[in-house]
Amino acid sequence: MHPDPFLQALPVGTNLPKALQALHSTGGFYSGRCSVTPGKGWLAKLALRFAGMPSGGDDIPVRLRVEQEGNAWIWTRDFDGHITRSRLTLDQDQGCVCEQFGQVSVWLKPVFAPERLEIQIMRLSLLRVPFPKVLLPQSKTEEWQDDEGRFRFDVSARMPLVGALIRYQGWLTFDHAGTRVD
Repeated sequence: MHPDPFLQALPVGTNLPKALQALHSTGGFYSGRCSVTPGKGWLAKLALRFAGMPSGGDDIPVRLRVEQEGNAWIWTRDFDGHITRSRLTLDQDQGCVCEQFGQVSVWLKPVFAPERLEIQIMRLSLLRVPFPKVLLPQSKTEEWQDDEGRFRFDVSARMPLVGALIRYQGWLTFDHAGTRVD
């Protein structure tokens, strides 16, 4: 089993906190709580629909299933009954992760900062049409390990001319190992 694309895109020898290393190196099932705040305008809602993102909620249960399928990793998120599935692969030419949500593909660059992983949006395409750099969403996405040893996440994206797209933040703990899908 290969590490997930985020670990593959980081420099060799990057020493991640234990909770991040675990989530990004093995398949399995995770559960926790999170809050989801979607953008307010019709363009934001349309963009979230294309990506299959949830509509929102505070302190909702969240489950994550991580499984490897050949060279891809499949992340299936269950936000209190709303399923969001993405497929992650390593784009070796760009040295980053390509994550596909339905008809939306996002190229992400993980950067290790002290005790946390920051993830930057490098490119985006909708229906295979690349967005111009001037319209590229900005993201403030971070993962870290909290004092209780839990995997923490804070994912947000905003877009020029549209404003906030989404923010979801919370925590996950490992439930049990999954199986490999080939």
